[in-house]
Amino acid sequence: MHWPTTLLLTLLAVTAQLHVGVVAVLPERLVPLLVILCACGIGWLWGAGGGLVAGAAAAALVSGVPATREGFELLLADTTATVTALGSFALPAFVGTVATMRGQVRFHRDAAGRAQYDALTGLLNRVALEARLTGWITRARDDRRTAMFAVLFVDLDRFKVINDTYGHDAGDRLLCAIARLLREHVRQGDLVARLGGDEFVVAMPGLRDRQTAAAVAAKLVGLLAAPIDLGGKVVSVSASIGIAVYPTDGEDVATLLTSADTAMYAVKSRGKNSFVFSDLRLRDWQSRRLELERRLRVAVTEQRLDVAYQPQIDLASGRVVAFEALMRWDDPELGKVSPAEFVPVAEEAGLIVPIGLWLLREACFQARGWNVEGPGVGVAVNVSTLQFQQADFVDQVEAALVDSRLDPSLLEIEVTESVLIDQFDVAVQALRRLHRRGVGTALDDFGTGYSSLAYLQRLPIRALKIDRTFVSCLQQSSHGPAADATPIVDAIAAMGRTLGKSVVAEGVETSAQARYLRHLGVDRAQGFHFGHPLPAATAARLVARQRHAEQVAALAAQREAEMLGADAHQAPIELLLD
Repeated sequence: MHWPTTLLLTLLAVTAQLHVGVVAVLPERLVPLLVILCACGIGWLWGAGGGLVAGAAAAALVSGVPATREGFELLLADTTATVTALGSFALPAFVGTVATMRGQVRFHRDAAGRAQYDALTGLLNRVALEARLTGWITRARDDRRTAMFAVLFVDLDRFKVINDTYGHDAGDRLLCAIARLLREHVRQGDLVARLGGDEFVVAMPGLRDRQTAAAVAAKLVGLLAAPIDLGGKVVSVSASIGIAVYPTDGEDVATLLTSADTAMYAVKSRGKNSFVFSDLRLRDWQSRRLELERRLRVAVTEQRLDVAYQPQIDLASGRVVAFEALMRWDDPELGKVSPAEFVPVAEEAGLIVPIGLWLLREACFQARGWNVEGPGVGVAVNVSTLQFQQADFVDQVEAALVDSRLDPSLLEIEVTESVLIDQFDVAVQALRRLHRRGVGTALDDFGTGYSSLAYLQRLPIRALKIDRTFVSCLQQSSHGPAADATPIVDAIAAMGRTLGKSVVAEGVETSAQARYLRHLGVDRAQGFHFGHPLPAATAARLVARQRHAEQVAALAAQREAEMLGADAHQAPIELLLD
């Protein structure tokens, strides 16, 4: 029987084509010759027909094409070409066909490899990561025992700032450096993947407890916060890490990644540069956040947002000199939603810029209505960092002023210190353009961030707003927290006077706070002590009543002056008559 020898020769031809096993040491150019010899040997054993089929099979079966209709068609074409070459005894054509098919094998192998790895960092990509995690879950279920593993969702903080400041090349180098750090400081057997952008995942199998994942996460947070040299440019980033554990936080890949992603966003909202485990509370929070985003998009489309106006009082005169425009949202399904809850959602969902522009224009038109009968009452509009950094932000402000015909001096743009930290040069240009246009700017939440005297002297900032956290402590005992906050309020008020800035206190809730701030020389104040945020119509009536009262007082003063003047004129006449 020739079957054993035939099988051996066929196997030898196949392994030669695949370039594996003992024949892997053969030079590339000898492989086609070995396949031809194997085909000739089979032909000697079985005749020309057997050699023809065996040679074609040996050449075609190793083409490595995928098991699809297109792959089958390619395999059939390769087999036909090989049979034709052998049948016509055209050995050069046969050798060429074999070489072509070997190239296809190598191509498909390389493509399969590339399909699993991120082109920039060389880490696993999302598809490969999900396939590996699916395999872990399948094995855990087949073993019918609890196999714990953790998924660490790693997101870089402030990557966008570095990418925008130093360019995409520097951003790519930073991502590669982060990838190296992750690979070098995880356990052997852990998976490291890049999902895209500045998002990475570390998957840790074979855990006995959550503490191991916590230890690795803590180490990564410390490593990623250290300065990184990008070829002459030293940059600093940090990382927010969310951790999900199988099977507690999800029994499939999608749920695990979502849970880890949710935990990561919780870290972002708490100040970044840390890690946290996923739990039921966070997952409920994520569901709430998604529902808020869905309803907020509806509210923006259907114009269901509203604006309330909180009065700002001149502490010296007691007059309402301005209102701060505050966003309000009363949803038919969710009810009243606090700005502290929906504004971060709007920022994450990319809605804050159109919402902010709408608020700006609405406030300008409303302020114009207050001042039709005479100027004097301004409006302050809080602007998010993302909106302020838009290239056309100042143009949008100018358009709102032109369309509403509002006096620019009656508009005040409030920004936080983070605007100055993230993109200082861009912020400087925007603030100076606003100043030249006559628009005032206020530094909101002053004292809670990076308060630098250098930029206060250089920038045309008109007002400093003392954060409510400091003001709220003024009502407490001198033996309590107020002992720490009072010097800060005193210092901010003194700093404002020295630098020629107006000082505004927010969150004033008691008469004692108002008296203390007036004593310090604080210019303006707002808070529940003076008035809650008002609907636009109510704010307009308040302005009208104040203006009417001022007109009545001015008229009374004029009459009194006239009467005093008349009395002074009559006195000499009466003396003469005497």
